[in-house]
Amino acid sequence: MQKIRAPAKVNIFLEVGKKEEFLHPICSLVDIISLCDYIYIKPSEKTEVEIVSKWKISEENTVSKLVSLLKKNFNFEAEIKIEKHIPPGSGLGGGSSDAAFVLIYLNKLFNLGLKIEDMVKIAKQIGSDVPLFLYKKRCIIKNYGEKVIPCDDFKLYYLILIPNFQISTKEVYNKLDELGEYGCLTDCEERIRILLEEIKNGDIKKVKDNMFNRLEKSCFEINRQIKEVRYEIEKKTGERFFLSGSGGSLFSIFKEKEEVAKIEKKIILLEGWKKLRAESIKFSM
Repeated sequence: MQKIRAPAKVNIFLEVGKKEEFLHPICSLVDIISLCDYIYIKPSEKTEVEIVSKWKISEENTVSKLVSLLKKNFNFEAEIKIEKHIPPGSGLGGGSSDAAFVLIYLNKLFNLGLKIEDMVKIAKQIGSDVPLFLYKKRCIIKNYGEKVIPCDDFKLYYLILIPNFQISTKEVYNKLDELGEYGCLTDCEERIRILLEEIKNGDIKKVKDNMFNRLEKSCFEINRQIKEVRYEIEKKTGERFFLSGSGGSLFSIFKEKEEVAKIEKKIILLEGWKKLRAESIKFSM
């Protein structure tokens, strides 16, 4: 049984437009990081999905949805086991990554003949974050998540602060609709281009000056503790921290691994929160 890494992500930049046909168009710069779930897949007489997790995971999840979708068009039977290390409801994309990598390896294992564009079409039916993981590296995602543009991947290091509670993506987007404070997507690629140039130059201060997440206000309205933790941590460390996705993880970005360790030592978190170090990674295509 092959052991497969399914990595987490952070949103270095995230802009969200007004809902159109039940979905919000987005524009985001996403990095793939070293925090991973582990997936095991092998042929079997009967298809089963087992999730080993200290967190409660619904029986109707991204992987079960994917398997049901594939079985409508393909004949296969597989035993799928997922070890969860990426906390659900943390804005780190664990469920989306699991679905993407199960799709990649089912395609390989059973010779389904799916090309990348075919897998993207399937992935976007599962969730807007699923297609990005098919590219296995830092990328820009646009529209409803189905347009993915791979980027240069200069190494970055992260300190991530993860709460012991989950944030509902649906609730955050509902709050965004309630507030009505949508972003303009027309200049997003230019803003991301500037960000990528600063990453390339290694100017982390300018990178942080250009980072943004449209969902921060909505998330903080739902759970003020995240906002309060960020305020205290930024005051203590002098470093800026950002929300990933719809939350509730906070992260800061660094050029060198040693800087992460230095800042980590300064942080004392509320009970239940945990600190985690990570770095940007890529997989061979």
